[in-house]
Amino acid sequence: MKSSIKFHRAQTSVLASLKRATRARYSELRRPTGLESDIFKYHLRKLVEIGYVIKANDGAYELTAEGKEFANRLDERTGRELLQPKASMLLVVRCILDDTEYVLAHRRTREPFRDYWGIASAPVLRGVPIQVAASKELFKQTGIAADFSVVGMYRVIDTLTRGDVLEDKLFSLLVADVTGFPAPHKWYGGESRWMTQRELLAKQKLFPTTAKTLDMITTGIQFAEDICVYQESDY
Repeated sequence: MKSSIKFHRAQTSVLASLKRATRARYSELRRPTGLESDIFKYHLRKLVEIGYVIKANDGAYELTAEGKEFANRLDERTGRELLQPKASMLLVVRCILDDTEYVLAHRRTREPFRDYWGIASAPVLRGVPIQVAASKELFKQTGIAADFSVVGMYRVIDTLTRGDVLEDKLFSLLVADVTGFPAPHKWYGGESRWMTQRELLAKQKLFPTTAKTLDMITTGIQFAEDICVYQESDY
């Protein structure tokens, strides 16, 4: 899958030049592109407008802090942002009732993977410690308060049968134990329900990573990596 924005080769050239030289004059930036001045000026102005480049008081051009961050992620060959694995979390919540262990299962009620069962997941919140983010996201999704521990990392690559990569995620695997069998509330993204591992793993529409996630916790495996292949109709 391609990123949605493709930068013009002149814009890519400017970002690459300023990443290496730090500061440069207009003529120094235009020369490698071979473009006429009016055309190049248009592309340079676009970079200024979106906040990636700034013109200093002495007339030289520099990358802004945001521009430096983006230039570091830019593929100079394609003019697109490099696609990298997304950071996410798997939130395993357990509770014991009458000597039976239950896990908090989650069913998606939105696309993609609508009606699939598995373990609740959430994106890593930018700038927030991961255990804090996990507690915030669980409470938002279920109304359940819990303190999490990080127990591992699980990389999951979802592909179509023809080989196209749908998603590539690095999941931090977190576990929390709660008491009192708290009832989860509903939210727009899905429903959560307490059930035994056997009940969860018997679901017909089940994320193939669910069994591995639970097994990693049981066996103490700290890292795993899987490729999951889906039909286009599944996604």
